[in-house]
Amino acid sequence: MFDWKLLAVIAPLFFVSYQTLSKFLPKDVPVFLVNAYVSLMGALVMFILHLLFSSNKSLTLNMKYLPLALAIGMLISIGNFVIIKAYSLGAPQSSFTAIYNPLYIVFGIIFGLIIWHEKLNAMQIVGAALSILGILLIVWFKK
Repeated sequence: MFDWKLLAVIAPLFFVSYQTLSKFLPKDVPVFLVNAYVSLMGALVMFILHLLFSSNKSLTLNMKYLPLALAIGMLISIGNFVIIKAYSLGAPQSSFTAIYNPLYIVFGIIFGLIIWHEKLNAMQIVGAALSILGILLIVWFKK
């Protein structure tokens, strides 16, 4: 269907779009409640996509994978909460995104090394170093 590289290019568009929408929330809106609605909408969308595109239309999940699915859901919810909270505290989208996205690279590399025992090549090392340098420059010059 889709190559993973195309999906890697498309996915950030959705994340940046939802972060942009988060900036429209007034400061007095409860972030926990917003995240609950976000999670409910996400669950509804995922069930619909599953029924539309999956060859197995069953809504049951093998109990062996339930703890993993619940852990993923918990981490997504906490991550979404933190992003929405940052914007409710007045984080500028340009600065937040410029720090957040390079850290995706850095944390992805760290997890790949520790959990999956992946090997780094020279370009990945240079990329991680430039990401960290970019974050430091943004934080340093934003003051």
